[in-house]
Amino acid sequence: MNTLVFHVARPVTLWALHFITVYALISGGCGPRALMTPDMLRVTISLVTLGAGIIALWFVIAAQRRRRGDLNDMEIALANAAWWSAVISLVAILFNAMPVALLTSCTG
Repeated sequence: MNTLVFHVARPVTLWALHFITVYALISGGCGPRALMTPDMLRVTISLVTLGAGIIALWFVIAAQRRRRGDLNDMEIALANAAWWSAVISLVAILFNAMPVALLTSCTG
């Protein structure tokens, strides 16, 4: 049961790391020093999002398999929570990249 609690927290932690990375890259690329060009920023964030999306999709598939095992009632509830956590985190990771997809440059 203790490992199922970690399976609930893992996708949310991945989303949080992705969120921090995306917005750190945006502030680094669009700040006064402009550490990278907007095109390089888009490519970097796309690659980070692709990597995090693949890992989150793997969490969804793994959580789906865990839901099918022979578990007691508490473990079933935690397995369902892990699956929903993975699905919501996958959607959140995809939406984290929306500012980069919608904005053409760093100007407001």
